[in-house]
Amino acid sequence: MLGAVTSPNVVSVLTDAVEIGDRPDAICWAEERLSGSDLAALLTSQWTEADVWSLLSDLATGLAACHELEVVHRDLSPGNVRKTDEGRYVLMDPGLARHLAKTALTGQFQPGTTGFMSPEHVPGGRPTPASDIFALGILAYLALTGTLPVDPGVDQATYHDKLRTGSCPDIATARADITAELTGIVNRCLLRQPARRFLDGAELREAVAAARGASS
Repeated sequence: MLGAVTSPNVVSVLTDAVEIGDRPDAICWAEERLSGSDLAALLTSQWTEADVWSLLSDLATGLAACHELEVVHRDLSPGNVRKTDEGRYVLMDPGLARHLAKTALTGQFQPGTTGFMSPEHVPGGRPTPASDIFALGILAYLALTGTLPVDPGVDQATYHDKLRTGSCPDIATARADITAELTGIVNRCLLRQPARRFLDGAELREAVAAARGASS
């Protein structure tokens, strides 16, 4: 699905996905080769506020391009984001992206990476653009604090229950030094109810631009 998306913050997919063998869930594709590092390798220490603003701005731009075409990424996690040598953050791994109209999006199993799922990833839920916003909020929280806002715990059932019924902590309790503008953006991304978050990448991108300017 990401093959239809054109954005400097989304990896370019060069070929259609092809099934491998007789497993419909095993697919391969060709995508552009990007220099740089996976986000996972860059999360070894707490980031500055300026770095997190850049992360939010770039990935919100990438998500806006996806959501405009009604594509939900569904697995926004450190291993699926790359920072190029030029400093640009890029969404990777189109394998789990789905169009909102596709029935596969509503199955009992919702793919994603433990620790970076939204409440809508709980079995029976339906990921939406706001689900990608929640995942981006997790990335920002992790970059700022070095910890996850929702502890994955020791078993999946407990983790799912925390997602379904719990609330994420206020980022200011872990990083009192960040501005109210960034605090407000991250906290809103992590609200449990999708309708209370930024609804899609475009809305988040606009909010980030305004808040970033106000904080400088």
